Amino acid sequence: MKKKLFLLIIIAVSGITQLTAQVKIGDNPNTINANSMLELESTNKGFLPPRVQLNSLTATAPMTATVAEGTLVYSDGGTLPDGYYYWNSSRWVMIRVARDNYVLVKSAADLPAPVAGVITLVAGTEYEINGTISLASSINLNGCTVKGDDSGNDKLIYTGTGSLFTGDKTGNIRYLTLNAASGSVFGINALGATVNLLVQNCFFLGSSSVGTISGVGGTVFFSTVAYFSNTNGITFQNDNNVVLNNTLWDASNSNTYERFIGTFNVIQLLGGDRLTTSANSAKALDISGITGITVGSAKVIMFVGTGTYVVGTFSNAWEVEASGLNTQKDEVAGGNIYITTPVATTFSASNTPVKVLGTTTSAGLFRVTNPANNRLTYNGSKTRAFFVSGALSITQPNSNRFFSFYIAKNGVIIPESRQDIKVVNSTDQVSLPLSCRVTLAPGDYIEVWVANQTATTDITVQTLNLSIQ
Repeated sequence: MKKKLFLLIIIAVSGITQLTAQVKIGDNPNTINANSMLELESTNKGFLPPRVQLNSLTATAPMTATVAEGTLVYSDGGTLPDGYYYWNSSRWVMIRVARDNYVLVKSAADLPAPVAGVITLVAGTEYEINGTISLASSINLNGCTVKGDDSGNDKLIYTGTGSLFTGDKTGNIRYLTLNAASGSVFGINALGATVNLLVQNCFFLGSSSVGTISGVGGTVFFSTVAYFSNTNGITFQNDNNVVLNNTLWDASNSNTYERFIGTFNVIQLLGGDRLTTSANSAKALDISGITGITVGSAKVIMFVGTGTYVVGTFSNAWEVEASGLNTQKDEVAGGNIYITTPVATTFSASNTPVKVLGTTTSAGLFRVTNPANNRLTYNGSKTRAFFVSGALSITQPNSNRFFSFYIAKNGVIIPESRQDIKVVNSTDQVSLPLSCRVTLAPGDYIEVWVANQTATTDITVQTLNLSIQ
């Protein structure tokens, strides 16, 4: 019995020694690096860590207990991109393989040296801002990407009085907080070059001005950006395409938020909020300086507050469907005319339609004009179908006359619109309705025409109300 007990003690002590010693797994188990607690060696096998599904950088789930700092996992199948992550005590950090032409910027010294106050980035290089970087010099993007990993913590602070981003070159800006307390964030003029400027997932905070972007011959694209406490907003001038997607202007901003000046091909404003206060003289959108635009769109946006929502007037090139603004698009074009002074309509031959005469006045016109009596002209930007409806009453000086009334498009009667009426004597004032559907291209017009089926005696339309919608 004593011998057995002694053997058990020896085995237990030996096990404790193994647990506290270095461990080698794989090839050559008896040869281990002197500095390693655990060494893996193999010429044909790899290291396979725990695989989990991470859905948030700040949530430890699916782990249920407190996660120790430095814990390493491989995320597979979650909403976060697949890859290796480690827990840094507050969030998951993805382990990335360093790229070629990549610079991690931890201080201003990691950027190229400024020349005449301008830092010109090395073309083809990606610069990742790590933490808060203060700069007295401006940056020429030179086609590069400048980005952070977390827009709440990675910041570019410009202390000069000019522009943080300057020159005639564009690039990509992502996941950053941008501040220019005494100057502007942008002062870019691309001089008409066919280049693009992409700004994504950024905060613009506490700047004297967000600045000006002009002469971009490609596309200026802002996506998921937010503005807080800026004294002046951003101006786009003579840019080809401007797309602003999911934008928040907080009520802490002042003066004009978004201003457009000059000529544009496309302006698309989609999603987000423009929160305005009259105390800050806030104006959400200024389009008064636009001299030419092919297509404009402002949709799914909330204009809220006591400030001014729009300065200027939307042209027919715009489609507007936004909370706080009147809907403006070709689909709601319409208008109405009515006779104010009746005039006799004469005929040179029987059964030959002519335009009804009389002085007309218009009402409720939207993308429709009344350039002549008894005429509604469509001035939208695209062809669409309308429903035409009307009603009129007539008198004539003879007995037993038959008349046919029509809607005419561009001076050509629409056969299916025909309505016939008989006037028994000269004391009658009879009425009839008119209606039809018609497709109108921009510039097309409609009128009411009439034919005397039995003679050439005149007719007077005493009342007429004609509308399209």
